[in-house]
Amino acid sequence: MSGDDRRELEQRERLYRGMVVNSTDPIALLDRDGTIRFVADSIERLTGFTPVDLVGRPAFEQVHPDDQPRVREALREALARPGVPVPLEYRARHRDGSWRDREVVGVNRLDDPDIGAIIVNYRDTTARRRAEAALEESDRLHRSTFNEAPIGVAHTSLTGRFLRVNRWLCQLLGYAPEELTGKEFVAITHPDEVEQDIQAMGRLIAGELDRYTREKRYRRKDGSFVLVNLAVSVHRSVQGEPVFFIAVIEDLTARKRLEQELRQAHKMEAVGRLAGGIAHDFNNLLTAIAGYADLALDQLTGDVLAAVRKDVEEIRSACRSAASLTRQLLAFSRRQILQPQIIDLNVVVTRMNGLLRRLIGEHIEIVWRLAAPIHRINVDAGQIEQVVLNLALNARDAMSDGGTLTIETANVPLDSGPHVMLAISDTGAGIDEAIREHLFEPFYTTKEPGHGTGLGLATVYGIVKQSGGSISVYSEPRRGTTFKVLLPSAVRVHDSPDACASSSELLRGNETILLVEDQSEVRSVARETLTRHGYTVIATASADEALAAAPSHPTIDLLLTDVVMPGMGGSELARRFRRDRAELPVLFMSGYPAGNIDQPGAPDRQSPLIQKPFAGQALLRKVRQVLDCAPSDLTGDCRDK
Repeated sequence: MSGDDRRELEQRERLYRGMVVNSTDPIALLDRDGTIRFVADSIERLTGFTPVDLVGRPAFEQVHPDDQPRVREALREALARPGVPVPLEYRARHRDGSWRDREVVGVNRLDDPDIGAIIVNYRDTTARRRAEAALEESDRLHRSTFNEAPIGVAHTSLTGRFLRVNRWLCQLLGYAPEELTGKEFVAITHPDEVEQDIQAMGRLIAGELDRYTREKRYRRKDGSFVLVNLAVSVHRSVQGEPVFFIAVIEDLTARKRLEQELRQAHKMEAVGRLAGGIAHDFNNLLTAIAGYADLALDQLTGDVLAAVRKDVEEIRSACRSAASLTRQLLAFSRRQILQPQIIDLNVVVTRMNGLLRRLIGEHIEIVWRLAAPIHRINVDAGQIEQVVLNLALNARDAMSDGGTLTIETANVPLDSGPHVMLAISDTGAGIDEAIREHLFEPFYTTKEPGHGTGLGLATVYGIVKQSGGSISVYSEPRRGTTFKVLLPSAVRVHDSPDACASSSELLRGNETILLVEDQSEVRSVARETLTRHGYTVIATASADEALAAAPSHPTIDLLLTDVVMPGMGGSELARRFRRDRAELPVLFMSGYPAGNIDQPGAPDRQSPLIQKPFAGQALLRKVRQVLDCAPSDLTGDCRDK
């Protein structure tokens, strides 16, 4: 070999050695059993081990135990296929103890006399595998977000063809994904809204709009329409070119129902407030009428005036009926006066006979089955009237073609003590099990819009629970319905021998009463009633007049004041007086229901209150009671005199 050939060979050897040593991907030579005979210095960058650490040791020592079977199989394949590259991925141990992803390609050159080994190229793929895993997770997250979002999401072409749709949208519209994909949006859009959508799509593509939102109707697969809120934007390429539309679709059915229910509730609230205002004015008039009727009756004695007396008694009876109507109006508006008392349930339901017959109609027969005697119960009579009314109206609606409404009472012994049952049954269409589960939910109704608020049975349920009772329903389709209300019985409260006197003779007095009432009719009849029974009455029309008159009357035994008046109300007036007269008894009057005076400045619920309209005898009894009884026991026995 010439000198030039030798120099060329040496130069080429140095070149190959430099390539092997400095290659980013290390090269190793293995013998037939996998022992490392040579490895490039660059192996240290890959594994942390130096060639000295590795040469002469089995390559399998660095392989993860779980991957060793595959590596040994790859070695056998390389031995069986000389000259054919055998690729493989596995995990290898780094010097720091961690496991790194490695990609190798082995070629069997054992038969080559110049090499005589298996050539292996190593490459660390840890970073790439992590990037791939992150990309896979990102893609999985994207698919999950798209498919599992609890709102409709779709990608459509620039012409409006569905490219991708998520599961929620398919459920909303009733299509399978393959049925909706490929369909034009025009095919499921209400005809009246197509043109506006097409115009908006053009503006989105042109960049005139960043986002397009509107309420619209989509046609479901079954042909019905669903109201949705649609928001559309454009996905653009890196170069800014529009690629497809992104549509987000929200079902508005529940929201619209709630909005309707809220509007209905506001209407009911307005009706209640109106009813309260009407009741206030009406009760003032009734108070005056009833009061003057009582005053007239006190003077109509003797046979000559018997006929006149009968007429006046009819006036007083009509006032009581009118007051009952007012209470029922407030019961409908849920603003009734909350006055629990010991009552006879039979009396309450019987006096509703006339009202029920007017409301139920002639096509329905009312049957009464009232147990006698019946235990007394401690409830608000107005609330019980509301329970009866709501259940009776519910029964009427179930018997559009006529039928029988049965109202029943009975004494029922339970483990928790004696109870009184009120049962209202109809022979109507009945209620299936699915509806019975929701009967007492607020706003739940099976009636058409405009024919029910869904508050009737919910209100009944609330009244019964607040009264310490329970309610159940039994019904079968086409076999009628029965609602059963159970209320705990109460021990009859008898007047004790020492109780506050209430006879006509003992209702008289000689105390001084400061009367404050802005309604002239009520003020006049109250003053006349009290004056005729021996009281000295200082009558004023406002809180300011009362405060001005007080210094001239150092002795005031009772403040009788309306609650709601122009300017200062009765509660504030009472506080003013009690600054100097701490023990001054106060009796409040009100024509408003409790719901309208339950506000800042109103008297607390323990304060003595007489509800308008009241008869003269009722006013006299209440005045005498407040004057004679201890403040803490105004509804019980009188304190010792």
